[in-house]
Amino acid sequence: MRLLSLLFLVLACTCVRAQTNNALREVVTKTIEDTYPYRPGSELAVEGEKAEIFVETWDKQKISVKVIFTARHPQLEQAEEDLQNLAYISEVAGQKIFLKNKLKNKELRARSELTVHYYITLPEECPVYLKSHFGGATISNLRNQLRINGEFSAINIDNVQGILDIRSRFGDITGERIDGNVVINSRRSDINLYDIAGTFNITAQYGELKLSPNLRLRDLQINADKSDVYIYEPLGAEGMAYDLSLNNGEVKLPEGRSVVELERTTEVRRFAIRPDKERMGTITASISFGDLYLAKQTKELKSRF
Repeated sequence: MRLLSLLFLVLACTCVRAQTNNALREVVTKTIEDTYPYRPGSELAVEGEKAEIFVETWDKQKISVKVIFTARHPQLEQAEEDLQNLAYISEVAGQKIFLKNKLKNKELRARSELTVHYYITLPEECPVYLKSHFGGATISNLRNQLRINGEFSAINIDNVQGILDIRSRFGDITGERIDGNVVINSRRSDINLYDIAGTFNITAQYGELKLSPNLRLRDLQINADKSDVYIYEPLGAEGMAYDLSLNNGEVKLPEGRSVVELERTTEVRRFAIRPDKERMGTITASISFGDLYLAKQTKELKSRF
């Protein structure tokens, strides 16, 4: 195992003045750059604390990492002191690469406004694991495996295929062009997914779900508690089959849509929608204390996501 403590490694450190809210503020930055060779079987794991993590891909067989620490404070000395308390740790164990930022002295309360940004570029087939606390993650163009564990962090995914495991608390999930075997667990997070295909299993509590599948969707399972669910069907989706169950919730269907009612009480409603032609995909939803809205996709739909 190789352990690199890069607290004192400053590849670029600049101080500039900025005018904000009529108060002169000093801005101090520290930039760290590193490159790792990529071989089949390599994996990357990043643990960001109050950090924004950006992951994109390229056609080179290496992993490029750029980390920027920034401290802002009216007093230059205070900004420099708080910046020096930020540590960057890089660990390599076999083919696994671990990156992490932390406070060197957790008892030293920062008086500056601190930000951390990761800019990571890697081959599209490299598996990625991200853990984000009080930050955010933006990932695009991966083709293998992606795992995200976020808390108070916004998650943005674009054009990702493969195996996805996403867990979020108090952080919204936004995605577009996702295709694969996807599992999402969220609590107090809104979920907005556009142009999705493959197999999805979504468990959500206390949030709003807006889902827009395409015709390549095979199976979508939703278990929602105290959450409203919006499903926007693609054009030509007459082959979609639905099995829907609501407990203490209302349902709104497109005009003229025929359903088979399986159960109806004062609290529970269960019904099915069977395709008029060969089945294309199946959507199963179980919703408690939330409403279900089923509608057709429109040209203006994407602007709602």
